[in-house]
Amino acid sequence: MAEKKYQVPALMRAKKILDLLSKDEADLQELVNKTGFPKSSTYNLLQTMEDIGFVRRLNNGSKFALGFRLYELGNLAVAKVSIRDQAIVHLRALSEGEKITCHMGTLDGLEAVYLHKVDPQDSILINSWEGRRLSLNRSAMGKVLLAWLTEEQRTTIIDALSFEEERTPYTITDKGSFLEEVRKVRKRFWAMDDQEDVLGIRCLAAPIFSPNGAVKYSLSVSSMVQNMPQERIGPLCQRLLKTAGEISSALGTPRKIWSQMLEEHE
Repeated sequence: MAEKKYQVPALMRAKKILDLLSKDEADLQELVNKTGFPKSSTYNLLQTMEDIGFVRRLNNGSKFALGFRLYELGNLAVAKVSIRDQAIVHLRALSEGEKITCHMGTLDGLEAVYLHKVDPQDSILINSWEGRRLSLNRSAMGKVLLAWLTEEQRTTIIDALSFEEERTPYTITDKGSFLEEVRKVRKRFWAMDDQEDVLGIRCLAAPIFSPNGAVKYSLSVSSMVQNMPQERIGPLCQRLLKTAGEISSALGTPRKIWSQMLEEHE
């Protein structure tokens, strides 16, 4: 059994407030109602986070929003990920060539997070953003990032995920079925979110291999179902895998490590 880590209560409460403000601005009472925290401690947390720039008051003085210091820190964190520089040209080519939204992301705890997004010009745009966090069990990217972990790592994370929320009629709510789906992803080198998180949105994802053979990043494409019908999935998957291989190569990964995913779909 994994050792339970100690968490600082005040930090966890601050995180919950920031998560709520990431969705919409709110005043003190709204935050108290949504979190269930005492009003006095909620106010003290807001005051402290305002002082350090994590939250800011809007013009009316009563509502709070995320502060620009978070934006600054987020950009500094992303700037350290050099893969962005290596991948951007390939994401743009895929996005414009297929007229589809492309994302690149990584695993962060029990979630995936988008590190980069490229939208096509003159096409339907997907409501997503750099820094957006994704459920591992309701996203194609999450399935890919889980598939190349060790069996022990994968099982530990999946055991910690919640399968209770049925976002759409297509959401996988059975842990055993999801684990089997992840094993299939490992064999075929790609994953699909078939309206499992948002009704009407379909996504495909593929692994980006590091020089040591590990998969720390994933490439995905997302679109409305009508723009990604069943007959388009095969050709689009081939283009996705080709681009993932090109990014892997740009990172210095030997062709012998990533070429198999192309050979499987020739």
